Amino acid sequence: MTPIPFKDLRGPILIVAPHPDDDVLSSGGVIQKAIRTGKPVHIVYLTNGDANTGSIRNFLHAPSIPAPFRRLGRIRHLEALKAEAFLGVSSKRLYFFGFPDAHSLPIAKSTNENQVFRSPFTLWDRARYSFSFNRNAPYTRKTAISLFTEILKKVKPKTIIVNRADDTNPDHRAARIFLMDALRRTRMKPLILSYLIHFPKWPSFKGPFVPPVRLNTRNVRALSLSALEQRKNLQAFRLHRSQFHAHDRISRLIRQKEIFWLG
Repeated sequence: MTPIPFKDLRGPILIVAPHPDDDVLSSGGVIQKAIRTGKPVHIVYLTNGDANTGSIRNFLHAPSIPAPFRRLGRIRHLEALKAEAFLGVSSKRLYFFGFPDAHSLPIAKSTNENQVFRSPFTLWDRARYSFSFNRNAPYTRKTAISLFTEILKKVKPKTIIVNRADDTNPDHRAARIFLMDALRRTRMKPLILSYLIHFPKWPSFKGPFVPPVRLNTRNVRALSLSALEQRKNLQAFRLHRSQFHAHDRISRLIRQKEIFWLG
């Protein structure tokens, strides 16, 4: 892997997180370095992660009906605020779109940009959370692209960090589709760094922290973290208490370096 000097990541930096906690897992070190060097960091959350049945069962101890899913969305919003405040990012630079968790990919792939979708978990067909970036925005492809376009024009990022297209989580794939469609509607040419959260046998339980074999290409870059930065990443992730049931598995992404792919 080729090291990437942090100075190559020009600000403002925009991080796209399909769910709360993806920002910390993918880019917590980037965030810390940016705050320390005065580079603005902005974060978009596509969903509030409100369809996590494991959290409903193991954290809320509630039945899988709309009210607990909506409550989980509010909890995960607060967890994201706390985690990013711990890392130094102002809540004014966090944007929650409130799109349907576990149901955004059908929207991204819809051939009818005005088709309205409904979350099978919250039973909402629009961003009903009071903290939504555009409250009551309908769940349509057109809306999602417009929201991303609005953020791009507002932030004018020089660096964008977003998940890879082949991440196996459907919401992760949807977030990238929306972002790339929005980018094509602007004349912006930011540096794009792609990260990976969900992929078969990734990250491995044993051995060095390296990309999956078939993704270990020439465009892989690694950002080294100090022991303190790594420790703060783990502390920030632990503020997502509703996700404790997944901590052993997913916290393996928090290592001595953050891995990205160019483009």
